[in-house]
Amino acid sequence: MSTRESVVRRWPALLVLLVLLVAAGFVDHSFSRPTAAVGTAAAGMPVAPPAGALSSTWYCAGGTADPNGTADMSVAVANDGNDTRTGTITFTPSQGDPKSVPVSIPAASRAVFRAQDAVKAPYVAATVELDGGAAAAEVGVGGTLGASVAGCASSASDHWYFAEGVTTKDAAETLFLYNPFPEDAIVDMTFSTEDGQSAPQELQGLAIHGRGLLPVNVGDYVHRRAQVSTQIATRVGRIVVSRLQTFDGTAGRKGQSLALGAPAQSRTWYFPEGIVSNGITERYQLFNPSDREVRAELNLALEQGAAEPIDVTVPAQARVTVSANDEKRIPRQVAHAVTVTAEDPGLVVERAIDAAPPAPRAGFSSIVGATTTHDHWLFAVGEADEGWDEWVVVQNPGQRSVTFSVTALAGGQRVGVDGAQDVEVPAGQRLAIRLGDHIKRQDLPIAVDATGLVAVERDMYPTKGLSLIMGIGIPLA
Repeated sequence: MSTRESVVRRWPALLVLLVLLVAAGFVDHSFSRPTAAVGTAAAGMPVAPPAGALSSTWYCAGGTADPNGTADMSVAVANDGNDTRTGTITFTPSQGDPKSVPVSIPAASRAVFRAQDAVKAPYVAATVELDGGAAAAEVGVGGTLGASVAGCASSASDHWYFAEGVTTKDAAETLFLYNPFPEDAIVDMTFSTEDGQSAPQELQGLAIHGRGLLPVNVGDYVHRRAQVSTQIATRVGRIVVSRLQTFDGTAGRKGQSLALGAPAQSRTWYFPEGIVSNGITERYQLFNPSDREVRAELNLALEQGAAEPIDVTVPAQARVTVSANDEKRIPRQVAHAVTVTAEDPGLVVERAIDAAPPAPRAGFSSIVGATTTHDHWLFAVGEADEGWDEWVVVQNPGQRSVTFSVTALAGGQRVGVDGAQDVEVPAGQRLAIRLGDHIKRQDLPIAVDATGLVAVERDMYPTKGLSLIMGIGIPLA
């Protein structure tokens, strides 16, 4: 068996949700399907509506729906409620007509939809509409560059931001501009790079047709740049934007990462997971889209010991990179959480992680942090077995100790994960649990409940092969 074949077969259940692509030799695994949730873009992140909500909607942008695509897209929806959720999922291709499919998700379970089963197109987006709340949707992509998962948006916005972006020879950055509404939207796109600002004329007054998806290859407009931050503003309408960043391995980095953009700046960003070690590079990208400089502070919560905060000043319309590997105050091999706090009007912050030998994992991930804490979090995608190593990381930025419990939504049953019940996290600390030490399931959507306000991240790594699946959960309103 070739190395490539063995990697593919390890993807198998990945998340029963995640469809791991076939095209480049990966086995195709369909992802569960997404649930709609009505949230507020102002919160800066997706929010699932409560069980009593009359309806919920999720917008999932970004992926391929082509047998030869490299980011095969699926949508997963987890139902944390006590009643079956029904509705539709509508796949919108970049070419061709949308197609709607009925959905039914029993209580305490999840469902997965692969885009290719509904449409065929170079790129695709989806809208999930449900008849209630207490459900969360995530979108996954998979291919020869690995797999990635991102939360679907619970609302559209007139602004979207990305701190990270690379268009060097070994990299490709694709932005997916999705207009789920019947009216056309008009947008302007601006980039901040190491060479200053760029506002390509072709991307000013850009029309996104109603119920349409427009993919934008950033490298066609911002050539060979190692630092690309993006801001998108609509003149008319509201849209949803996600980013697919890939590296082909020719210059070292290899992998792909899908991320939902930030609809607003924020004064606080939480990143529960972090570690610096041989083969792992951890960077924080702080983007300031405002017209005045912003001072910020990176506060570290070490698993062992303590470290002084890192002070940063971010110029107007610019980005500053903080490399954890270059900070002597961050000890090697000691896990940590990071909280970024900024003065008004706030920043947009992403954490980028590269992993390669001699690290025990490989791939690339870049995620937008959490802008809020909550006591109940949902994850639609999950798998802990011989093929996948899944972790739940809980950050408690408060001044009092909290406890948390992990519950598996196991095909209609709520199963408390043994060894992950009433786990204490001291004030100002973080704690990680390896789910595979306590439960073995290919189909593992989970809920995390805490006695106080926390930020929660789920990270997944294949035991063999390429992928860093890292992401913040979806809080339940």
